[in-house]
Amino acid sequence: MYARFKHISTAHKWFCAAFVLLAFFLIYTAIFSTGVLINSTLQQEQWLLRRPLTGVDCVFHVWAKIGEWPFSLLLTLILGMVCLRLGYKPRVLFYLLLLLSLSVGIEFLGKQLFPQPIPQGLDGGMSALQCPQIDSQPTSMKVMMLMGVWWEAPPVPKQDVLDAQQAATIHFHLDKEPPDYYDYSYPSGHAIRWSFLGAIACWLVWRHMKHRSLRVPRILLMVLALVFAFGGGFAQFYVGVHLTNDLIAGYLIGFSFAFGTIALLIQGTRRVKGTRRCLQYLKNRTL
Repeated sequence: MYARFKHISTAHKWFCAAFVLLAFFLIYTAIFSTGVLINSTLQQEQWLLRRPLTGVDCVFHVWAKIGEWPFSLLLTLILGMVCLRLGYKPRVLFYLLLLLSLSVGIEFLGKQLFPQPIPQGLDGGMSALQCPQIDSQPTSMKVMMLMGVWWEAPPVPKQDVLDAQQAATIHFHLDKEPPDYYDYSYPSGHAIRWSFLGAIACWLVWRHMKHRSLRVPRILLMVLALVFAFGGGFAQFYVGVHLTNDLIAGYLIGFSFAFGTIALLIQGTRRVKGTRRCLQYLKNRTL
């Protein structure tokens, strides 16, 4: 079995990994749709409400704008230009845009089909995690938060602290009490797009920065890309915008699409190398 696996091409291994993650997403969605995960998910949210409210919440709140699809489209175009610069075929840009569009479509469809009940009393605490005080601040303050200057964030209102503490201790019974509202956030689009772009960027750094003198920058850039891949979705969970189910589903989709793109990049590279060898052979014959 292992010997057969070794003979599978690298591109096909990446394709297999992509299909496995996609299958996991479908299985997870099927389980999630039955409602058996909602109680454990809300308990995790209550556990999150016990954390202190700090200026980091404001930074994550502002950074959420980076994960919206217009900015993700810009990052995708930049990543596509990098791929073209590295010698990949122009159709790679088409693959990136196609998969980004498909991810937006899956996000939109999922958020129409899979509501999650939020019990009474929990909504106020979840809103307190999102740094609501930043909305009334001037643009200069939001720019500072975008730069990560969390210690200059506006102070947390005492009422928000009380709301979070109260929501963390309430007892809810969804089978007896109607929910306060339904949250349409499955799957997390931020987790999809950030993991998609971050995983591809990490692989490009690993593949093209192999010179010994670039070892330290290579490691640093790979770590940065992985932080980007996982951090975008986690930040949304940390400030209460997304639940655990949204995060897991988003990661499964994003990394699945990223692995499929990597397989296409590997195939494109092989074809370019083969073309160059053919041209070199013909050139030698003519000489």
